[in-house]
Amino acid sequence: MTGARPAGDAAVPPLPRGEAPALERALSTAALRVGDAMSGLGLGTGARTAKRLPAAEAFAGFDAQVLCLLLDPPGLDAAAVRAHSPETMAALTGLIVLDPGLVDALVEVQTIGRVDGPARPPRRPTRIDAALAQPFARAILEQLGRLLPVDTGEPCPGGLRPGSFVAGPDTLALILTAPHYLRVDLTIDLGNGARQAGLSLVLPVDGGAVPEAGKTLDPEAEWKRGMRTAAMDSPVLLQAMLPPMRIPLSRLLGMKVGDLIPLDPQALTRITLHGGASGLTMAGRKRMPRGAALTARLGQLNGTRAVKIAALPGETAEAGVADGFGAGRLGGADAAAPGKAERVPATRDLPDLPTLDDLADPAKLADLPEHA
Repeated sequence: MTGARPAGDAAVPPLPRGEAPALERALSTAALRVGDAMSGLGLGTGARTAKRLPAAEAFAGFDAQVLCLLLDPPGLDAAAVRAHSPETMAALTGLIVLDPGLVDALVEVQTIGRVDGPARPPRRPTRIDAALAQPFARAILEQLGRLLPVDTGEPCPGGLRPGSFVAGPDTLALILTAPHYLRVDLTIDLGNGARQAGLSLVLPVDGGAVPEAGKTLDPEAEWKRGMRTAAMDSPVLLQAMLPPMRIPLSRLLGMKVGDLIPLDPQALTRITLHGGASGLTMAGRKRMPRGAALTARLGQLNGTRAVKIAALPGETAEAGVADGFGAGRLGGADAAAPGKAERVPATRDLPDLPTLDDLADPAKLADLPEHA
């Protein structure tokens, strides 16, 4: 199943034909295979369509007398279904829908051995109808399990929920609560063309993954995960700033290119890093509070100027180095794993930068290493 969206999200437009090609083809092939195994059914397939619809439209257009058989989420057996709350199952349950003409044909084939002429007026399905139609539906689902390619990205049906059926579509919106559904409709010929009916799959999408037993379903879990991933990939400006200093305005106005500004001797070890930060708005999240800054010092790494983090917000620089923060973090984030810092061995320290006195003294400047 795909990522979840808020229940109040805008309606998702129907997908064009071919959006679920693997499921469409598999449903048509499965119906042909099952029909060939039932003598007297004379089954052929016709047009097929797939649409992604909001829940308010997913059950529209069905005949008032259709037989609806409930489908469990993929990979769950009966015991696992019972372990989850009814609310969770309501958001993850799908349907296989059989037109009245198809139900009548299945009953006739299993009672008199053939499809008896044109379709009769639709009637409300009974428990006996559901019991006689379930083997056909179960066989369709078993064939789908064999025919559907692995990892197509399309929703797939689970197993048939035994002993459950719904007569007509009127109550489906109360029973099934996923925000959106993928509906695949298949036209079927019966009795070698004497009768035409329809078969449909209605599968939840954007409903989230099946939670652990005893836990409730978060219908927005996939949507939140997708948004979090997108946010973590967003570029964030990180600024390394020297400690502020004061000089007379008259000197500032008289500065020209080439003038030197003396810094405090400890300035390069008291650099602050300012960047994007989120507030502590979600339980269990450990992030920098808004406006917080990291303490760092300027140095080099592999011949490149670098900023070495010495302490996290609320820590002293000495504590940061002692517990491995200063020796193990560079820039605060690992590009390959958002939110995780790159670790460098603690014994691999960054060299000190030359002081202004060193740069002003040619004799000292000649003794400095090449990377200084």
